[in-house]
Amino acid sequence: MQCQTFTLRLDHARDLEQLNEFLAQVMPIQVSSSLVMGHTPFWSVLVFYEGEPKTPSSRQISPSAEPSSSPAFEALRKWRSLKAKEEGVPPYVIATNAELQAILKSKPKTPAELGEIRGFSQAKIQKYGREILQILNQAV
Repeated sequence: MQCQTFTLRLDHARDLEQLNEFLAQVMPIQVSSSLVMGHTPFWSVLVFYEGEPKTPSSRQISPSAEPSSSPAFEALRKWRSLKAKEEGVPPYVIATNAELQAILKSKPKTPAELGEIRGFSQAKIQKYGREILQILNQAV
């Protein structure tokens, strides 16, 4: 397990973009944040994760050639965005891109099979499993 810290300045949208890019590349285990008050308030975000973030030079494949551009992946991302807005949380809290790609790779048919995917606890399966499986069935 590794740890990375991020500073999200309230007036710099790029800080949040960098955090989201990082989270899309690793398997987050826990994310915690605190608002740091002072002359210029900012969010301090601590990310515990597994995996290695990709370096810009390691991205040899164009985004359009990646499996994440499939219609099923886009359907899952759209669902995740809607859920995140409903719950008032960032999309990676619902499911990371790595988790969505693992879903597409393993093609689970049951909640039990979904539970075999890293990052899917019983609570997450109970909360989102039926919808995820329904999206997968519609995408086939």
